[in-house]
Order: sequence, then C-alpha cells, then structure tokens
Amino acid sequence: MQDRSEDRAGGRTVRTVYTFFLGTLLALFVGLGVATVHPGPEEPVPPRSIALAQETRELTPEEQQQWVRYDREREAWEDEVLRHSRDVGVVTLVASVVLLAVSLAVERRRPVLAQGILLGGLFTLLHSVVRSLFSQDTLATFGVVTVALLVVLYLGYHRFVDRPTGTGGGGEPSLVVVSDNGKHPSSRRR
Repeated sequence: MQDRSEDRAGGRTVRTVYTFFLGTLLALFVGLGVATVHPGPEEPVPPRSIALAQETRELTPEEQQQWVRYDREREAWEDEVLRHSRDVGVVTLVASVVLLAVSLAVERRRPVLAQGILLGGLFTLLHSVVRSLFSQDTLATFGVVTVALLVVLYLGYHRFVDRPTGTGGGGEPSLVVVSDNGKHPSSRRR
C-alpha cells in the first residue's frame, strides 16, 4: 500500500519537473528562434587607435571627424536596437499566444503536456513584455502589456473558474463547487 503512494508522489514530482523543463525549453526555443531569424543590429566598433589616443592626447582634426562619425553610427545603432526590441516583443507575443492556444487545445487529452506548453507560453509572454519595455516605445509596450493581461485573465478564468477539473474518481475525495459564472456545479479534486 505504501509503495503506491510513494509511486504517485514520485510520479507527481517527475511530472512537475517535466512540465517546468518543457516550459523552459519552449521559451528558449522561441527566443533563440527569433534571434536566429531576426538577429539584432551589429554594434559599431570605435576606431581603436583613436580611442587609445583620446586618453593620452588631444585628437587631431581628422581624428575628431572619425570620432564624430563613430558617434553618429553609435546613435543610429542605439535607435535600431530599440526598434529591434519592439519587433522582438511583438513577434514573441504572437508566439506566446499560439503556444497558449495549443495548450488549451490539448488540455483535455494530454494534461501534463498542456501544462508544459502553458508554462512555455507564459515564459514567452514574459519575455515579450520585457523586450517591449526595452524598446522604450510606450505605445508598443502598452499594446503588448494589454494583450498579455487579457490573455492571462482569460487563461486564469478558463483554467481555474469556468472549467470543471476531474470527475471525482481515483480514490480521492471530491468537492462539489458551484462555479462563479453561475453555470452548473462542477466536481473538483482537493
């Protein structure tokens, strides 16, 4: 009798680790995939001789022109990095919504897989919000955060309020819970 309860506890631990690992790998897959397909702009390199000379002596007029040119390239690169962060935020937002939709689609047939995909979608959603914040584009960031909030609210409602979880079988006691939406009572496990 004790072996079964230990097996169940061990199985739960393995499922939890698998879920977390799958979610992490999915988020890394999306992040690295976007970085591979849409790499960021290459940072300009300052003229080495001028950077070293600037520390020890006054720059010649020609060296000053080269340094000004480098400063302009650097400013253009910084603007491009901001645009790139905005684009990555939007693309990863779309990817996270797709992952979350897939998790809802397989939820009833493959619950452990669905939980891993859900976690990966949430990690990707977090990545999307952070990259949007880096972009310093308040309109894009507001849009991403708005969609993220709506998605999280929907998922929370769908998974924890509206959806019945379990049938009460399996030897564990069940509680009858009336959902907040007034539809019908659902059976939930403790």
